[in-house]
Amino acid sequence: MVRQIKIPSGIKMSLNPIKPSRGRPKTLDRDHVLDVAMDAYWKEDIGNLSLNEICRRSGVSKPGLYREFSNEDGLMKAVIMKYQEQILSPVQQMLNNETPFREALNNLVSFATSASCNHESPMGCLFIKMRESRMHLGEATRAQVNFLEDQGLAAFRKWVDRSKAKGEFSANMSSEFAATYIDAQLSHASSQLARGEDPKIVKKILSVAFSML
Repeated sequence: MVRQIKIPSGIKMSLNPIKPSRGRPKTLDRDHVLDVAMDAYWKEDIGNLSLNEICRRSGVSKPGLYREFSNEDGLMKAVIMKYQEQILSPVQQMLNNETPFREALNNLVSFATSASCNHESPMGCLFIKMRESRMHLGEATRAQVNFLEDQGLAAFRKWVDRSKAKGEFSANMSSEFAATYIDAQLSHASSQLARGEDPKIVKKILSVAFSML
């Protein structure tokens, strides 16, 4: 004989057990991953830095990173675009204001040879480092670096053109050559800083190189 259990009135009993809610999976913190990757690419050899190491340092899974950036090339491109926004764009804005040419040039030298854009940043310039490491870049990142290089040269060229029009640039050279010269000197200074050379010495060398302008 089976004993029946009487259920008090007012209490409904479901035949289907309630399953615990899994909740939504935690989303990847894109900015955190980009900050970790930027710091790593900036400080270390890009060709020897694995995607697994980036995942380990940022505390994300490789599948999660792939979902967000598609692949390593997508991550690198996102890094250089963020670097452009934070570092390169302010430099170009520095050249676009009405500051006299010589004063703007001195500001550019100070910016390029400062200890860092903040106390925790590595020395040198990540963009220039990526330019020098093109063979280790994916197609999308390489295209973005090429675009930024052309954009930078155009900004220097327009800056020189405006300075000539105001009578502030007297060196006997074309605006195109001057832009290439300025870019080359900044690249060399960045490489020196990345190798650990004294920023004060690098600043003096850069100032002498720009004195002909």
